Amino acid sequence: MDFATAPVHHVRDALRELSRRGVTRVVASLPTLPAPDLLAAVRRLAPLVWEGTLAGLHLEGPFLSRHRCGAQSADDVLEPGSDRSRRLLESLVRAGHPDHGGPDNQAIVSMTYAPELKGAEWVERTLFAAGILPSPGHTDATEAEFATALLRWTGMQTLGRDRCPAVTHLFNAMPGFHHRAPGPVPTALRAAARGDLRIELVADGLHVDRGVILDVLRHAPGAVCVVSDASAATDAPPGSYTLGAVAIETTGNTLNGSTRAPRLAGHSTLASGAVALDDALRNLLAWGVPPELAVPAVSTTPALTLPSARRASGWVEWDWDAENGTIAPGPPAVVVPPGAPGPDSAPEAP
Repeated sequence: MDFATAPVHHVRDALRELSRRGVTRVVASLPTLPAPDLLAAVRRLAPLVWEGTLAGLHLEGPFLSRHRCGAQSADDVLEPGSDRSRRLLESLVRAGHPDHGGPDNQAIVSMTYAPELKGAEWVERTLFAAGILPSPGHTDATEAEFATALLRWTGMQTLGRDRCPAVTHLFNAMPGFHHRAPGPVPTALRAAARGDLRIELVADGLHVDRGVILDVLRHAPGAVCVVSDASAATDAPPGSYTLGAVAIETTGNTLNGSTRAPRLAGHSTLASGAVALDDALRNLLAWGVPPELAVPAVSTTPALTLPSARRASGWVEWDWDAENGTIAPGPPAVVVPPGAPGPDSAPEAP
């Protein structure tokens, strides 16, 4: 589903299908778009958040590093310090907020931005004040620049410690770790282990090595949000699709013999996740991630990035005799051990 361009009735159809697969809360991610198109997309989708159909909107840009924009539209990336950028962000905040209600009613729940850019502090202050989480990502930040951004948040964060920012798809679209130039990854992992930051991972077997995913889950078990990073090309047959204003494609090449990796048309750049969230969960279990780490990473932990009133998540009940777990909508997710009572008598997750 390309939330940036799809009509509302198509969005509703897609959400019904996801619910059937056990994905009961969806944050619609909008890519970097021309300013009028981004504003129009927020205005079109915000009512779905206010009515409870969507859990929120995530804006992946436009204040990104041009060196790390990946499959985002480089032509529409903006510097945050300009008057044009200020007008756009203020308009987006207004578009995401209903006529009545406080910050918890804001449809936009997070925005990916590059914290090293000039004007990033203004973006952070504006977002926090509006009830929106600034999500560092698509960044070329050094270790020091990333750490400085974390310190800046200390005096701005008014949304409560449990609703802290999350790094957009850690490891992807940012400098990799090097022993002489660590980049943002080690700082993010330390902050996540302290409980000051959450980190997103795409568990499709391609964006991040499966062993790295397991190590990160063990290092910061309560801070990992597994996301689909899905697009219209995710889990789709070979063909051409769109990611907002950008052309993407899937080919006949498969990943792990079953799924195809969407890429920027004509390039090798990854353009979105290769699997939907329920299949990402099955991947985690197939890779040997313990259920007590895998289940919260796709349910209760990412729910903490939402305002408290929107934190309901799906029930996950496992058939331990089958190769894959079965997922169904329901109360907050818990892990049901083999031989334990079923959902009606199991305790709720904290």
